[in-house]
Amino acid sequence: MKIGGLAGSLLLSLSCVVTAGFASAAHAAPPAKAFGELPVAFDADISPDGKRLAIILNLNGKYFVATRDTGSGSVALEGISLGQNAKPRYVKWVNNERYFVSFLKAEEIDGVPFSMGYIYTHDVEKEKGKILVNPRRYFNQFNNVIVNWLENDPENVLMSYPKPSSGRAGGTNIKRDEGQWPGIYKVNVSSGKDKLIQDDRPDVDYWMTDPSGEPRIGQGQDEGGNANLIAINPTTGKWEKADSFPGLEGDTPIYTVLKGGKEIVIGDYNGRDTRGLYIYDLEQKRRTRTVFHNEEFDASGVVISKDGGTVIGAKYVAEEEETELLGAYDTLLTEMRAKYPGFSVRFIDQTDDGQTIIFHLSAPYEPGGLFTYTRGQGEPQMIERIYRGLTSNDMGDVVSVKYTARDGQKIPAFVTLPPTITSSAQLKNIPFIVLPHGGPYGRDEKRFDYFAQFFASRGYGVMQMNFRGSAGYGKSFKEAGRNNWVVMQEDVEDATRYLLSKGYADPDRTCIAGWSYGGYAALMGAAKDNDGLYDCVIAMAALTDIDEAKKDMKDYKGGRAAAKTFFGDSLADREVAKANSPVNVADQIKVPVFLAHGDQDQNVRFDQFTKMRRSLQRAGVDGTYLAFEDEDHYLSNQANREAFFEGMEAFLLKVNGPSEYMKK
Repeated sequence: MKIGGLAGSLLLSLSCVVTAGFASAAHAAPPAKAFGELPVAFDADISPDGKRLAIILNLNGKYFVATRDTGSGSVALEGISLGQNAKPRYVKWVNNERYFVSFLKAEEIDGVPFSMGYIYTHDVEKEKGKILVNPRRYFNQFNNVIVNWLENDPENVLMSYPKPSSGRAGGTNIKRDEGQWPGIYKVNVSSGKDKLIQDDRPDVDYWMTDPSGEPRIGQGQDEGGNANLIAINPTTGKWEKADSFPGLEGDTPIYTVLKGGKEIVIGDYNGRDTRGLYIYDLEQKRRTRTVFHNEEFDASGVVISKDGGTVIGAKYVAEEEETELLGAYDTLLTEMRAKYPGFSVRFIDQTDDGQTIIFHLSAPYEPGGLFTYTRGQGEPQMIERIYRGLTSNDMGDVVSVKYTARDGQKIPAFVTLPPTITSSAQLKNIPFIVLPHGGPYGRDEKRFDYFAQFFASRGYGVMQMNFRGSAGYGKSFKEAGRNNWVVMQEDVEDATRYLLSKGYADPDRTCIAGWSYGGYAALMGAAKDNDGLYDCVIAMAALTDIDEAKKDMKDYKGGRAAAKTFFGDSLADREVAKANSPVNVADQIKVPVFLAHGDQDQNVRFDQFTKMRRSLQRAGVDGTYLAFEDEDHYLSNQANREAFFEGMEAFLLKVNGPSEYMKK
């Protein structure tokens, strides 16, 4: 049984749920380390002819690729020697015999941590593989950028990277990367040999082609952070800047180039608060028609027909990502969504004939798994669960709420309840975790969240709010937070006050936690807490010193401009930034703190942790500290992630004692 039915508060009714074939058995809460397991099935792909599957599998904390014959079901494991700290991104067949694995690897160059991108190409017939593109005589962080998969040319793909230049490989002078702009290369999928098809252009970081592979759009920014866009004029065949295309700006979102290269799909507010999808004709130099515009949520993507000529669907994020088909298009995905109402069905891949798909099926209380489905062949077949040690009976239900901030703004949020909560009568004095998201300009969705479900499994309610600045709710909502970090902090605090005023949260067992910006918000929330709202703080990979973070960002290409955009005008003043940096207000924190960080974190440097630890120790704060070696921002090493969750469990037991809402 799961709890559903929400209308403005946590007044709940019971409803049954479909388990979609996931096995669930009632038992005690899973051990803390089960939440530290990396996804078992990270990604999967089906060969164009539908005869083989390739699956990225986690075996004891190391990733391998398993290939499976879809007819016989036989499996072959092939180790991918990417190293312990490799973070896979996806696997994709480029033809019927060869797949690509894109992955990230934490590396340090001249004392600066980088997340380096690579592609591993593997021939399953010859059982041979190699890194497709290595940096050659230049420093290049991104060696895995695919511009076009060239579906009609199985021996090549289009990739984007800078041309080779003189200088030592790896580049001791990282700033030299500032002047390197990527071109487009046709790359052989087995040898890595390349041919330049589009030379680099100043201030162009990203390229787009039409479906046939012809370059059509370039976007980027100059050293000052000014956005730049160039496009091919179909009439002249020459590149022109955005100012020669009325209605286009340097930072106009472009989602795709349609077949023929004459039309593009852009994102535009068109005088409204939310962003919609529109067709822009590069030949006529104007918007010609509306594709989709939702008055409540921003558009986030498109679905294109197989020939690349028609927009058949629009994507946006409401409580979770939605796809609205723009016409009578019957797809296997719509079949699955109709079959499993209440579940998230996310497309992953399909065969060339469109008769077999791979999809991810999950729910907010169900980690889910990867499935295949062939039209007319009965039930979907599970490839693998995402987490083996977590089942729906172990997870809490997730319900939607809206609370009112101090200035009257309605803030959307999600509450995850302990799995032992089965009636509204139990919604009193529950120990709670207030959990602001990272980014800070991302957002939370009503989907399975292993971090929130860990706390729920320990008998805590969890409040996740999309404070102002969060993406997807329109321009005014977004800019209200991005222009003022204090407003974001107030929205988080108001969520806590909402829980306490309703009597849902136990005032003696309410903590604030977060990862990245969420960790920053947790530390600042405790520092500014004059009313005893919080009883402990958990901060993972937290930003703690704004001025130092700005300096760190300048080590990367475009970092100076990125820092200005990221922190906004409100934190441009050094004194304001200082007052809003947790490292400078540690003495105002009066509750126990759990602080953790990886030493190879590119997003938030490790010294943000060491400085905060010293400040907390000097202030006499009761602190628990975990520093992870050879670790990135995401805890990509399974042993470290397991230790993190075990450490949090011990910390919560020490501070609050066991929760009566935890399954025994």
